[in-house]
Amino acid sequence: MGRVPGWLVAGVVYAGLGVGMWWHVWAGRPASTMVCACGDPASIAWFIAWPAYAISHGHSLLYTTWVHVPGGMNLLDNTSVLALGVALSPVSWLFGPVTALNVALTLAPPLSALSMYGCLRRALGAGRPAAFLGGLLFGFSPYMMRNEAFNHLQVTFLPLLPLIFLCCYELAVAQQGSWWRWGAGLGLAVTAQFFVGVEMLTITVFMTGIALALASLAALVRGSLAGKLPFAWRGFLLAGLVAGALLAYPAWYALAGPRHIRGAVWSAVTANGLGQQLFPVRQRDLAVIGYLGHGGTRGAYLGILALVVVAVAVAVLRRPLVVLCAILLVTAMWLSLGSKHLAISQGGQPSWLPLPWRALDGWPILKNITPANFSVVAVWCIAVAGTLLLDRVWRTAAAPAARVAAAAAVSAALVIPWLLAWPLPFTTTGVRAPAAVSRLEARLPAGAVVLFYPFPSSYQDQALVWQLEDGMRYRLVGGRGIVAGGDGSADHGFTPGTPEGTMTALTTPLVTHAVMALPPMPAPGAIRSFRVAMRAWGVTNVVMTPGGRDPAYARKWLSAALGTAPQREEGIWVWNDVQQLPARAAAG
Repeated sequence: MGRVPGWLVAGVVYAGLGVGMWWHVWAGRPASTMVCACGDPASIAWFIAWPAYAISHGHSLLYTTWVHVPGGMNLLDNTSVLALGVALSPVSWLFGPVTALNVALTLAPPLSALSMYGCLRRALGAGRPAAFLGGLLFGFSPYMMRNEAFNHLQVTFLPLLPLIFLCCYELAVAQQGSWWRWGAGLGLAVTAQFFVGVEMLTITVFMTGIALALASLAALVRGSLAGKLPFAWRGFLLAGLVAGALLAYPAWYALAGPRHIRGAVWSAVTANGLGQQLFPVRQRDLAVIGYLGHGGTRGAYLGILALVVVAVAVAVLRRPLVVLCAILLVTAMWLSLGSKHLAISQGGQPSWLPLPWRALDGWPILKNITPANFSVVAVWCIAVAGTLLLDRVWRTAAAPAARVAAAAAVSAALVIPWLLAWPLPFTTTGVRAPAAVSRLEARLPAGAVVLFYPFPSSYQDQALVWQLEDGMRYRLVGGRGIVAGGDGSADHGFTPGTPEGTMTALTTPLVTHAVMALPPMPAPGAIRSFRVAMRAWGVTNVVMTPGGRDPAYARKWLSAALGTAPQREEGIWVWNDVQQLPARAAAG
C-alpha cells in the first residue's frame, strides 16, 4: 500500500476543524439550528434558500419579488452567494435550506484551507508540513472565524482565491504547461468567484494588479521581462475574454438590470484600526450583527508575532516572492484602515497617519468595497511567507531536534494566537418558527403577502427564516436586502418618514450606521401614506410576534394606522384580510 496522499491527510484534519467549529449544529438538529434567526445569518440563510426555490418553481435566479414587495430585489446587487445556493440546492430540497446553510458554513474554512494547501504545493513547491501550516492559517484565521460567526459566506468561502493565485503565478512567473489552459482556468475561476462574492473578487483583482505591476517592474530591472511577456499576455488576455464573455450579461444585470442600485451601497463602511490589527481587540455589539454567543477578536487581528515572522522570512529567505508578500501585507493593512481615523482607544491609529483609501473610495466599483475586507490579503501574505519560512527551516536544519524546535517555534507563533482568537465551537440556537406562527402560516391564503412585526429590515429579521422554513409559500413586506429607491440609490428600509422606515423605527432603535427615533402616533397624513403603502404592497395579513423595541406601542400605532384593532391568536396579534378592512382603513 502506498503512502496516504498529503492532501487527503490535510483535508481530513481541516474538515475535522470545520466540524468542530460548528459542533453544536451537527450534534443537534442541523435543519433547524443556526447561530440565530437574526441579523446577517437570517439574511444569508434566505439567500442560500432562494436558488433551490427558484429552480424548482421556474423563477429567476437573479431577481426576486418574494421579499421587498412589490418591486423586489436585484440579487446581484446583494451578497446573494448565488453559486453556493445553486450548488447546495439538492441539500435544500432534501434536508431544508438551514441545513444547506450549515453545510456551506462548515465547508468554507476546510475547502479554503485545502485549496491553499494545494496551491502552495503546486505553485511554490512547499513540503507537506509547511503547506499544511499555510492552509491552516488561510482557512482558520481570526478574519475567517469572525465572519463565519456572522455567516458572511460571501467573504469566508474562499477556495477560488488560491486557484486564481495559482493561475496568475503560472502565467506570470513559472510559465509551465500551456498558456491557454492557465488563461482559461483563470477566466473560469474569476467567473465562479463573481457568483460567490463580487467584493472579494474586486479586492483580489485590485491587489493582483498591484502585485503584477511590482513583479513586472522587478523583471524589467533584471532584464527578464521580455522573455516572459509572450506567455503571460496571451494567458491573461484569454482569461479576460473568457470571463468577459461569461460575465457580460450578469455584470450588465448588476449594473443596469431591473432595480439596480446607483451609487454607493452604504453611506458608511467598516474599516480596521491599526491597534485592532496588532492586538486582540474584542468584537462588540455582536447581537446587532447576528451572533448571540461570546465574541472573539476583530477580524482585523493579525498580531505582532505574525508580523515578526514575515520580517524574519524576508531577512532569511531573501526571495522576491516573500518581499512582494511583505509589500502587499503593508499595503493591505494600510488600505484596510479606510478613509476615516478610528480613535486609538478603540483600537485605531494616530490621526497623523495618512489614509490612502481616501483617494480611492469614490471610484466606481471600489466605492462599494468594505476596507476591512482587505484583511484577507494580509492573511494570505502571512500564510505564504510563513509557509516558505517553515519550509526552509524544515528542509535545511542539520539536526532533527533543531529542525523540529525551529519549525515548532514558527508554527506556534502563527497558529496559537489565531486559533485562540474566537471561543469555539460557535454558539447556536434553534430557529424553528413558534408553533403559533406555523399554524398561522398554514392558514394563510394563496398568494399571501405578510407584513411582520418585528419588521425584517434590521437584526430582528426572524421572519425571513420563518418564510424559508415554510417553503416560501407567502411573500414578505421588507427584508434585509438592499434595493433601489425611487431615485435609484440604495434603500435599506431605514429612511425616516417612509412606511418601511417607520416600521423599522417601531421595531428597533439600532440599525447599521444609524439610530432610529420612535415614531409619534400617526397623524392623518401618516395614516394616509401608510394605507397607500399597504395597498401598493398588496398586504393580506399583518402579524405581530413577540419582540421589538415597544410591542404595546407598536400595536397601538398599527391599530391607529389600519383603523381597527387586531385579533389575538395564541399569543400573537393578527390583522387578517387587510385589503378588506372597513372603508376608512382601506381608503387612501
